[in-house]
Amino acid sequence: MRSILVVNPKGGCGKTTIATNLATYYAVWNTSTVLVDLDPQQSSMEWLRVRPDSEVAIQGFNGLHGKIYPKPDTQRIIYDVPARTDSAKVARLIKLVDVVIIPVLPSALDIRVSASFVADIVSRIRANNAKAIVGVVANRTHRHYNSYQVLEKFLNSLDIPFVGTLRNSQNYIKAADTGVGIFEMPIGQVKQDMEEWKPIIHWIEKKRTPE
Repeated sequence: MRSILVVNPKGGCGKTTIATNLATYYAVWNTSTVLVDLDPQQSSMEWLRVRPDSEVAIQGFNGLHGKIYPKPDTQRIIYDVPARTDSAKVARLIKLVDVVIIPVLPSALDIRVSASFVADIVSRIRANNAKAIVGVVANRTHRHYNSYQVLEKFLNSLDIPFVGTLRNSQNYIKAADTGVGIFEMPIGQVKQDMEEWKPIIHWIEKKRTPE
């Protein structure tokens, strides 16, 4: 089983979008998946509530209610972490996971907030769970905007992987409204978005040499 933490202290950077769409990727490939919503707003759980019965089931938990009980055959657990989660709680969560994804928006404020957060996360992983991997995803981007160039330069300067870029696509809004992910939408509509996920999925699933 592999556990994935999607986290950033800055609100509005698309953590739930990444968590829900990642869950549907695994669902499409018949990988038993659990989505744990730790946000008081419970956006991931609301998304699951409108999810069509025709789609592959994803087991969901309100992580604020204490212990979760994944099915025995669970292969992936995805944690959707709210903004402003205190560092002590993040440290506890890091002990539980194999992968940490930090989504960052192309704005000066997000870059400044993320710089110190990334440094803190890296130090906590080294202290609490050296086997976990951490990577940054540029989210809701417009590649031809100057803000994207600034973000790309910042991400490439980090001492952790810059694992992918997701464009600012209306497909994510449609998916959120209907309880699906882009991997479950007509391919003619979402081909570009699906292509952008390939390096992210590859990085998450890549086999690594044990230390």
